[in-house]
Amino acid sequence: VRSKNVQNTIMKNLLDSCGAGLAFFSVGYAFAYGNPGDDGRNDAAVYTGEPVDATTTFIGNGNFFLIGVENYSFWLYQFTFAATAATIVAGTLAERCQMVAYL
Repeated sequence: VRSKNVQNTIMKNLLDSCGAGLAFFSVGYAFAYGNPGDDGRNDAAVYTGEPVDATTTFIGNGNFFLIGVENYSFWLYQFTFAATAATIVAGTLAERCQMVAYL
């Protein structure tokens, strides 16, 4: 990255981290680690394939906005991965597009 584009790249990474933090705080953690629900089956029904009225969801359906979360260090650890994935895009677009196009 040339020195004239360093500020642009830093701003993109900062915006990505802030956006990722807000998104992961509000819904990301809940989708990844929220309460999965209970499908009402016992272990025998899982193996025999008995049809039941399942309420299990594909994504988590609890802990939105970290309500009920006790381990904030785990949230911070997982947030760093989410933010890193978002900032990789900023690195690939360094010197290739303007800030307005990136937003």
